[in-house]
Amino acid sequence: MPPNEFKWKHFAPTVILWCLRWYGSTPLNYANVSDMLAERGILVHRSTIYRWFIEYAPILRKKLKKYQFLRAVSSWQLDETYVKVNGKWFYLYRAIDKYGETLDVYFSPKRNRYAAYEFLKRVLKPYTAERQLKTLNTDKHAAYGYAIARLMKEGKLRADVKQRQIKTLNNWIESDHAPIKKLIVATSGFKLAKLAWSTLQGFETLRKLNKGQFDEWLRRDEPEFRVRERSAFMNRLFNVETVFA
Repeated sequence: MPPNEFKWKHFAPTVILWCLRWYGSTPLNYANVSDMLAERGILVHRSTIYRWFIEYAPILRKKLKKYQFLRAVSSWQLDETYVKVNGKWFYLYRAIDKYGETLDVYFSPKRNRYAAYEFLKRVLKPYTAERQLKTLNTDKHAAYGYAIARLMKEGKLRADVKQRQIKTLNNWIESDHAPIKKLIVATSGFKLAKLAWSTLQGFETLRKLNKGQFDEWLRRDEPEFRVRERSAFMNRLFNVETVFA
């Protein structure tokens, strides 16, 4: 019997999770994924794959969040990238630590002081004062300065944090945007902000998985087994028996 999350689905949970991994990890469109399934003798319309991704991407993000280690790292990098939704620009705020691990993301229709504040507050929420960073690397967008000052005043950010606005120090997160942007381009655009956010959650979550941020949970971490073990770990999150494709 399939797990409750796959109840009433007409396809095996493994097929759904294949689609989730393939679409969320590579710059393919839904038709490409449908063709890949057809090669394996499984006929699934691209609109069905679309509905699966929108439904299960936020679930995967929630499940993996429980397994993310909160490391005490001395510096973070914050930045935002542009995402077009139905002809209008939205903003995907992203944070990584000095080792390139993704900390959190935030999707906003505005690029202003409130959005920067809500984003940084969200990133800081799991960390106690003792485990918080010492340095924040940002661009020269004034909203970050406001957010930092407000969070310090509210006691949610340690008072000795330094903000550095040197462009070269933020190069890593600028480069880290690129894989996500490639996936966004492959979607051919978003029509609704809610569905865009569901899709982006899937992209960012699978990016973290593929970066190796959950490799401590793998049963085998040798390079030749790593990709399969990451897939197996993701399947275990959904209580699905591992079947590789």
